[in-house]
Amino acid sequence: MLHKLLSVLFSLILICSCSSEPEFSGKFGFTPDKSQAGDEITIYYNPDSTILAEKDDVKCIAYLYSSKLESTLDVELKKDGDVLTGKLKTNESDYGVILKFKAGDVIDNNDKNGYIINFYDEKNEKIPGTEAGLASAYNTWGAWYLDLERDKEKAFALFNQEFKNHPEIKSEFLLPYLEVIYAIRPNDRNEIINSELNQLEKKSVQSEDDLEILSRMHEKIGNQEAVEKFAALLSKNYPHNEYVLEKIYEDFRNEKDINKKIDIANNFKKEFPDSKYSWLMFDLIANAYRDLKEYENALQFLSENPDKTSSYRYYVIAKRMFDEKADMNIAEQIAKLGVDRCRKDVINPVKEKPEYLSESEWIQERNYYLGLNLYAYGIVLYQLERKSESLAPLEEAVALTEKKEGDINEIYSKALVQNGKYSKAMTDIGEFIKLGTSTVKMKELLKEAYINDQGSDTGFELYAAQFEDAAKEKLIEKLKNEIMLEPAPGFTLTDLQGKEISLSDYKGKTVIIDFWATWCGPCLASFPGMKKAVEKYGDNENVKFLFVNTWERVEEKQKNAADFISKNDYPFHVLMDEESSVIEKYKVSGIPTKFIIDGQGNIRFKSVGYLGNDDKLVEELSVMISMVD
Repeated sequence: MLHKLLSVLFSLILICSCSSEPEFSGKFGFTPDKSQAGDEITIYYNPDSTILAEKDDVKCIAYLYSSKLESTLDVELKKDGDVLTGKLKTNESDYGVILKFKAGDVIDNNDKNGYIINFYDEKNEKIPGTEAGLASAYNTWGAWYLDLERDKEKAFALFNQEFKNHPEIKSEFLLPYLEVIYAIRPNDRNEIINSELNQLEKKSVQSEDDLEILSRMHEKIGNQEAVEKFAALLSKNYPHNEYVLEKIYEDFRNEKDINKKIDIANNFKKEFPDSKYSWLMFDLIANAYRDLKEYENALQFLSENPDKTSSYRYYVIAKRMFDEKADMNIAEQIAKLGVDRCRKDVINPVKEKPEYLSESEWIQERNYYLGLNLYAYGIVLYQLERKSESLAPLEEAVALTEKKEGDINEIYSKALVQNGKYSKAMTDIGEFIKLGTSTVKMKELLKEAYINDQGSDTGFELYAAQFEDAAKEKLIEKLKNEIMLEPAPGFTLTDLQGKEISLSDYKGKTVIIDFWATWCGPCLASFPGMKKAVEKYGDNENVKFLFVNTWERVEEKQKNAADFISKNDYPFHVLMDEESSVIEKYKVSGIPTKFIIDGQGNIRFKSVGYLGNDDKLVEELSVMISMVD
């Protein structure tokens, strides 16, 4: 079925010539037509009819999978007329490939379906695992890394088709299959899951995978006695298993004594040196010192463990100290440690490349973290009144974060003005405004630079308007490419006052739905901006905001949400999605995620994440609302 869909998207026409290479027409194609695992595949892509039309420097990223994501590769593209071609070497252990194409921040992932290459055997039949692996992508990792639509129903259908054709492959995919069932079959999931678990329990010898499935799924459906039994067996026989390590990490998180935390982390590092949980433990110890405001201890801990925490951790601690006006001399030392660590990491990384990043993306990520730490170092120098020294690290930070971070751009602009570099300030601030990565404060800085450079403010508004108009046009063009038209799933939920609220109650109005949780840092960071948006439209009866609390990890979910909203005095209409049923209907893969729904009940925009700028958040929401009103 999926291959048939691909055949609609492309055609490869063999012509009579001296060359054995096919002539390509269409949007996407590849040869061999029925590729096998281990083949070198030639990829063809014509961006003319896509969102990447007329974009420069189009890149291709390939995600090779088996039962999970195995590796992510850059595919070098060469231009041949209107067509881009590239070659991808696959592995004999792969089940298939999913591709995306990108230019800067603009991604073509085939309307969130991915460009898919299934693998075939010598009989031209799909190999076992190619469809189940694709199901796993639609369920989890494809949504995270390719921005595919997280579609559990589609994953369920693909799993069932795979198991019908290749029943022998089911054991390899049983855990993700049961997780999908748990999500989409609330009425009979326990019965189905228990039936599968009973089959595993009857086996004379359980493998590591069997014991992990038994532990995870019994935990999911609330069979605590069974969890303890199988988790103990798993821990005894397979101490390096992911589930076992997760539980050690949970115990670490629950430990309140920071010295005991350090002992746990050190012992864990010795026993499991390559585990991701080791990094997380050392990061959380550094965070604990930060939250206790024991910054001298934080400095000592980071100095003694330079390669055990993530490079991001230095930034967040130094930045917190700046925000709190704490000891800037200690903050300078922490930020400097972060810069030194990141410079080494760029050349010789401490961690191995994650499977979800290509080589180019990994380099970009390491440079980005260097940019953040340079920003922290720069703002500390600025706060210490060493403004001339601050300019170089801030300028480098702007370059390494690709001019995308409003806060970094703002402090850099301040440093330019404070150092009397008015002409450069005008040029760079104008560019930030055009790119849409400025802040409200930066227009004031632009004006200050303009007056100092020109001798008066005559003509300033006209001068600034050219950048603001360009930014507005860029935003509208971006949103035109993102606008959609899909029926919004209906729902009825209870609000914090116990009243039932249905989406249909707001027929004829524009509705903004914001999925959030109290543990979600980006959700909470976005709330001051969302508060501004709610207040902006407070008198507009045709615009309604609904904040859907979901994916919570506490027992008293409604009280937890109510206490948070009350404590922060947010004017939000909160609905409780305690069973996470609505967020599943909306196929959300991460929060915060916002949906803008028009008066006819159609989803017109979907916005994932928070970029850290309240004013830009309000502006973007306002333009979205105006476009669907």
